Amino acid sequence: MRSSSLFCFHQQVDGRKIICYLPRMKARIRALLHTAPFQPFTIRMADGNSYRVEHPDFVLASATDVPQVIIEEPDGRTHFLSVLLMASIEQAPVAATA
Repeated sequence: MRSSSLFCFHQQVDGRKIICYLPRMKARIRALLHTAPFQPFTIRMADGNSYRVEHPDFVLASATDVPQVIIEEPDGRTHFLSVLLMASIEQAPVAATA
């Protein structure tokens, strides 16, 4: 995926790297879901809620133009998130290997 300052914003906030926001939010989520090896990330919404994605099987971000992402939590709760209300995506810090 091509990255441009017009589409992505990179900033450190409280030690976390905020990696992207609209208008390419859904495409960025899809790219993160297909990254090998997968790295967990958190979706932060405009209302302050956040949703941690621990595994790509718990997210549906179809390639359609529908501005919605569906997240299922391990306990079975399902969240329908509007891409238009997403504030940021934050990747979890990568653990150092010895």
